[in-house]
Amino acid sequence: SITPKTLTVSGITVSNKVYDGTTAAAATTGALVGLISADTANVTLTQSANFSSANVGNSIPVTVYETITGTAVSNYTIIQPSGLSGNITPKSLTVSGTIVADKVYDGTNTATVTAGTLVGLIASDAVNITFTKAASFSTVNAGNAISVVMNDSISGSAASNYTLTQPTGITASITPKNLTVSGTTIANKVYDGNNVASISGGTLVGVVAGDGVGLTQSASFGQSNAGTGIAVTIADTLTNNAAGNYTLTQPRGFSAN
Repeated sequence: SITPKTLTVSGITVSNKVYDGTTAAAATTGALVGLISADTANVTLTQSANFSSANVGNSIPVTVYETITGTAVSNYTIIQPSGLSGNITPKSLTVSGTIVADKVYDGTNTATVTAGTLVGLIASDAVNITFTKAASFSTVNAGNAISVVMNDSISGSAASNYTLTQPTGITASITPKNLTVSGTTIANKVYDGNNVASISGGTLVGVVAGDGVGLTQSASFGQSNAGTGIAVTIADTLTNNAAGNYTLTQPRGFSAN
């Protein structure tokens, strides 16, 4: 009897890859060891390889499947390589179309993200990834085109297979909060040749807790001469509002004698 000759394969290396949701592995074609030189043209080596897991990891075992074809293959058997491994690295995701809403000053840097879509997610992982959008203004004070720090995150059973690159260059505005004044009273007065009115009792409405903004009250009659039901113009001002976080709506509809 003539029994088949055993062949082995040397020089195989497995390439690391970025996560793609599959176990497919790329291995360099090794060299057949033991082939009779006369059969070099009659035997062709073909191989495929698979990671033992599709998920991200280091030194993941890889199974290589070697086959031989050609007119002399019946004269050989082949021993499959063993002990091979490779790495699967996380896939990078980005976010497109991020929009952060403008807001009215509220004393915090909390920002509301109204839009943003993950880019690069493997389709089969759509049900395994939850995308959470989060952001904060770089200041709590009112202003236009304020830079916004994004803090988006992903969670779910496939989250460890990805890294997330935060959007940059995002801005939004914080507009001043409008305050009103309640309880304003105007005193009648005796003619004194000027139109200065005596104002009292006003209280700011709408100040964010903890802010020390204050109110300075001022008012004037529409004329300096004696009369009844004379229209009074209020010209209150805000104090301790250096950051411009507030605007003030003047009380209206006042008159006195």
